[in-house]
Amino acid sequence: MRLMPQTLRAPWVPFVIGALAFTTLVGALTGALNLWSLHVLQEGVPVAHHQAHALAQVFGFMWLLKVGISFHLAPRLLGGRPPGRTVVSVVAVTGLAGVLLLVLGRLGGMLPGSGWLGLLGAVLLLLSMVTWARFFWSLYRRRQELGDWLPEFVTAGATWWAVSAAALFVWQVGQTLGGPLLAVPFELVTWSGLLGGASSCIFGITLRAGACVMQVERSQASRQRVGFFVWQAATALVLVKALWPFAAWSDALWLAPASALLVMVWVIRPFGGLRLNLTWDEPLVRFAMVASWGFAVVAAVLFGWRALAVVGLTPPPLLADASRHAFTLGFAQLGVFAFAGRMVPGFEGVRLPARGLFDAGVLALTAATALRLASLFAPLRPALVASGVSGPLALVGVALLSWCLFKVLRGGAVLRRELEQSRARIQVHVVRA
Repeated sequence: MRLMPQTLRAPWVPFVIGALAFTTLVGALTGALNLWSLHVLQEGVPVAHHQAHALAQVFGFMWLLKVGISFHLAPRLLGGRPPGRTVVSVVAVTGLAGVLLLVLGRLGGMLPGSGWLGLLGAVLLLLSMVTWARFFWSLYRRRQELGDWLPEFVTAGATWWAVSAAALFVWQVGQTLGGPLLAVPFELVTWSGLLGGASSCIFGITLRAGACVMQVERSQASRQRVGFFVWQAATALVLVKALWPFAAWSDALWLAPASALLVMVWVIRPFGGLRLNLTWDEPLVRFAMVASWGFAVVAAVLFGWRALAVVGLTPPPLLADASRHAFTLGFAQLGVFAFAGRMVPGFEGVRLPARGLFDAGVLALTAATALRLASLFAPLRPALVASGVSGPLALVGVALLSWCLFKVLRGGAVLRRELEQSRARIQVHVVRA
């Protein structure tokens, strides 16, 4: 059963616009500047700049986009009521303001009182996250049984997002006030959001909506059950690694995400025949999905490589950076843009404009991820330059994809306005008659 809204309003649109703005103007931009400085100019970058990049990508892009699409899609997938106007308003105002203040809080001495701005942002984001998670939990309690584990995956994802927001609040208190909480690791925030929150949702949605995009058979419920528990266990173990990063045994825990990614590929089976189905009249959505899953396999290999440190094998200096970005940039962000390239035009009833720009964005983001892996060959100068170039290239790809999706949203707004005007004219004619 699908419960359609009674009005033409689109409560998810501000979240998607905010996500596109944060990833382009903050996340991808700071990432490009940081990489260029580190690998090409070989100049140091403040840790706060890296943290601003991470916060903008994790919460400003991944989470805001998930919230917006979930407000539109989750009631249909789980069989429940759309969110009320109050819930949408609270999540939008506190979420958008919270992410903005968190980013400003990383400016340090450049902005007086930035630490307190960051703390206020963490409070607002936690409020927003809890409100959104409660909406998900209410849907889950009233869900319809449809034979797959999508409800469990997306609800677990919402729960991990709440854990990430709580960890962020604790971390930000330490950054602002000092004391014992200053030792709270930032990785506790990012991995709970990326692996537990964002990727649980990606895994779950792929079970149903992804089966249509990828044109693969839906997996058996027994496989999905295994994938669910392996993924949640892997997230918990990565957080253990974040809490005890220097323990002699902790590197072995990287086998957890490596195994989880391979199990996810086993469950979804995205490479069935590698049917790219490339045609001149269709954007490169399926290519982006196949590339995304390819980078998931690469990330699994690199995470497994990191685990070899526990037996005394010295990893390459930038293996951690390469594995993280194979997962975040290659698998997560490219995959999210691929889904958005199919879903957002469908939600709005508007075709992707400038298909060539969308395809160029997909190819640029794919090439940027591949070049980022050149950091494995550091400290060779050509490898560092290639890795440094990947940042600006990723910025170009993200900007092109964001522009295309923004144009779709603009076209949808025009279409809704025309429909509302037509409805008003019909009502006037009925009253006069």
